[in-house]
Amino acid sequence: MKRKNILAAAVVVVALAAGYPASSWYFGRQIETAHRQIIDTQIAVLPYVKLIRYDYERGLFKANETITVEIPHGLLTRGRADSEPLRITLKNLIQHGPFPGFSAFGAGRAESVVEFDEEIQKKVLEAFGGKPAAEIRTLYDFGGGGRSTLTSPAFRVTLPGGTEDSQVTLSGEGLELSGEFARGMTQYSTRGDAPRFEVVDREGRRMVLTGLKIDAQHQRLFPDELIFVGSQRFSLDGLEIDPGPNEGEDELPKFALKELKYDVQAQASGEFVDESARIGAAGLRIGEQEHGPVAYDFSLKHLHARTLGTLTRKLLAMDPEVLRNQEQLPKALEPMKADFVALAVNGAILSIDRVTFRLPEGEVSFNASFRMNDGKAEDFNNPLRLFGKLDTTAELVLPGKSIGALLSNIDAEDEEKAKNRAEAADEIIAKLVRQDYVTDDNGILGVRLIFSKGQLLLNDKPFNPMDLLKQ
Repeated sequence: MKRKNILAAAVVVVALAAGYPASSWYFGRQIETAHRQIIDTQIAVLPYVKLIRYDYERGLFKANETITVEIPHGLLTRGRADSEPLRITLKNLIQHGPFPGFSAFGAGRAESVVEFDEEIQKKVLEAFGGKPAAEIRTLYDFGGGGRSTLTSPAFRVTLPGGTEDSQVTLSGEGLELSGEFARGMTQYSTRGDAPRFEVVDREGRRMVLTGLKIDAQHQRLFPDELIFVGSQRFSLDGLEIDPGPNEGEDELPKFALKELKYDVQAQASGEFVDESARIGAAGLRIGEQEHGPVAYDFSLKHLHARTLGTLTRKLLAMDPEVLRNQEQLPKALEPMKADFVALAVNGAILSIDRVTFRLPEGEVSFNASFRMNDGKAEDFNNPLRLFGKLDTTAELVLPGKSIGALLSNIDAEDEEKAKNRAEAADEIIAKLVRQDYVTDDNGILGVRLIFSKGQLLLNDKPFNPMDLLKQ
């Protein structure tokens, strides 16, 4: 009996020894196929990223992968268009399952490092105390997905500034990110935080960012388009910008945000996508004036998904320098006119859902929405017809004194002109209030605007500009 047990155990050991290389080869091939699919369908098609090298050397129990891409210099800075592009290399050491490195259980395990060209890499190593700028560890599951963690250590680096004798110091307390992904990156989620980043230069200009947190879940809507649905949430404990010593007409005030939140949602419904963003801060201080709490919420609804994908691809392919050039931009957008028109006639709705902030005179709030009513593509060739199909609603509430204060600040050097401008504005507002176009609640003005089928209503009353000529 004892001899039979030993023989059975030996058979199991031999079977496992024979089967492990086969399973390792299978999982290695599965990982390689998944990586090549991501390269072909997601990285190689990115307009601003040029794939210049891809090597995958697969062995029986492990593999080495090298991915090198270039990013145009103009995408990152306002430097010359012919400046050398930034080259980034990702090196992956992949161990195959089912027991990768005999330290985990899964289809595979990868350790990745990010490297740059020699000159930049030298500065990076100095900044990060001889450590890589980022280390990534990934464990692949048996279904083709997995989970990854990225860590970046604390760093401090000094770089040349905008002039020859200036310099900028960047520092941070590190970054941690973790995420999960499905096969082919059709779905992924990300969570992370960074305690503090700081930028300071010799002139005393300084920016400090604290308490960054990220939480995002995405799902790819189409396999051939860079359109995702899901959610993204970013938050900051604080953001402070000190412009340093400055004098004269261009003097800039200090700027501080407190408890900033940025929440983006995208949902698909049939052939259409709804996208919304909510941006808010508990505090906003500019100079010595507090304007918080502040909120800016907007949405784009009923967007035809395929048209949006085509337009997104074209926008991403634009030269970054053109996007910054206001003279060239209209001409560059001309080939996309048909896509913008298609979104509009398919019922797209642009909505500024909420804008709120405080002025010294009181709180301001605003909302508006814009869409076409029964629009046709040919309407865009006839301004009068297009004007007649525009459907707009808006509401504005603000302290009446803020209007006079704003107008007085224009050409403030000429006190007489500023005074006359403010008095004229007060007179017009008084007429609008008397004629029920504007409400006045103890100095707080309110107006609801509706423009539909070529007619303008103010507080539900048809507006006649000639009424302003009446006493």
